[in-house]
Amino acid sequence: MGIEQLLMVGISQEAPIWLREKVCFDKRTNDALAKLKKIDGILEVVILSTCHRSEIYAITSEPKTDVLTNFFGDFFALDDAKLAPYIYALDGICAVKHLFRVACGLESMVVGEDQILSQVKQAWEIAKKCKSTGKYTNKLFREAVTLGKNARSKTGITNHSLSVSYIAVLFILDVFKDLHDKNIFVIGAGEMGKLVIKHLVAKGARCIYISNRTYENALKLKEEIPEVTVVPYEQKYEYINRSHVVISATNAPHYTVNLEKFTACHHPDDKICMVDIALPRDIDPRIGEIGGVTLFTIDDLKRTAMENQKKREHLVTIIENMIEESLNDIIRWDNAIYAEKMIRHMNEYADEVCRSEYERVKNKLQDLDEKEKEKIKYSLERVAAKIVNRYLIGLKTLAEEEKLDESVVNVFAGGIFDEKNCKSRESAKPVGISAN
Repeated sequence: MGIEQLLMVGISQEAPIWLREKVCFDKRTNDALAKLKKIDGILEVVILSTCHRSEIYAITSEPKTDVLTNFFGDFFALDDAKLAPYIYALDGICAVKHLFRVACGLESMVVGEDQILSQVKQAWEIAKKCKSTGKYTNKLFREAVTLGKNARSKTGITNHSLSVSYIAVLFILDVFKDLHDKNIFVIGAGEMGKLVIKHLVAKGARCIYISNRTYENALKLKEEIPEVTVVPYEQKYEYINRSHVVISATNAPHYTVNLEKFTACHHPDDKICMVDIALPRDIDPRIGEIGGVTLFTIDDLKRTAMENQKKREHLVTIIENMIEESLNDIIRWDNAIYAEKMIRHMNEYADEVCRSEYERVKNKLQDLDEKEKEKIKYSLERVAAKIVNRYLIGLKTLAEEEKLDESVVNVFAGGIFDEKNCKSRESAKPVGISAN
């Protein structure tokens, strides 16, 4: 058994949303794992299920692509014809590489995002609790989680956000380092306004006012984000006057923050950060020229998003190199496993020789007490261990470098051991898998 027996079958993210909803394992993961474990030939299995992907990773004793493909249709009671265009499969080192890319966020809609890493870890934890993992899946998912953490910490890719709503909050934090004691006023209860508020709450904002021309829409937003306080749209300048931060994200065809009315309520000595995420613009651009005002527009945010995209492209290359290094480590580990049985046989053979030689001579050592005999036995074992260790190092090195060919396997697995302790020449398995 080896990495070449890893099989991954999943549903493409390009599948229509109605189909992705139907093949989401979610709370049924335990049940699915239990059913998969009962399938003959499936030795280890982990299910990764998120809002964007449903994937089964399995170590199988024989090719099981059709079995896992059909499992989706059977488990979710779906027509195979509807699933077929969106099912994909990878095996061996290609499946390992895919898992590593997923854990590093390179297969996510937002490259480098953090949530998928916790989802990979959770999928592994669930499978372990269901006792469906084993030597290979535990190794692969452990390496995937570690790699995902290292990739993010070493590159800082998550610091270069591509989300305009998140960049808006970063701009505000550049003006006010701490938001917990700042009054924030958001105009607009649409999707962009909602996203900005969620990011503000995550960054510690405690006092957030929300106003929308349609009051009911603001109330609906409060149901989703109870931290906000809804205020009438007609009182917006009153709240602008008492706020440190103003964010406007409406689809109004005219300015929602008028120069004359703003000037009437703003004191030039007051420091205020204003962010205009609307197109056409919500805030009169002349307001940005007033003392104490810092005004950011959608162009500022998008420019930063584009700069971050370029930085991310560079960081993606670094992460891809990290993935290749980890793949090489997995290949060496997998190759070395093939030498384990030979190594075990060599140790058993050495132990047997020591025991038989000790038994042969101990009866001739009548003049020695038991303590002295034990010293002789210990010395024999040390000599054997040192001799064997020299060969073990060589075997592991050959295995890791993919040079442990069939002739070497036959010598160590069939040539120097008796038939009781070693596998036959015919069943000796050549070592080495290709990364290609």
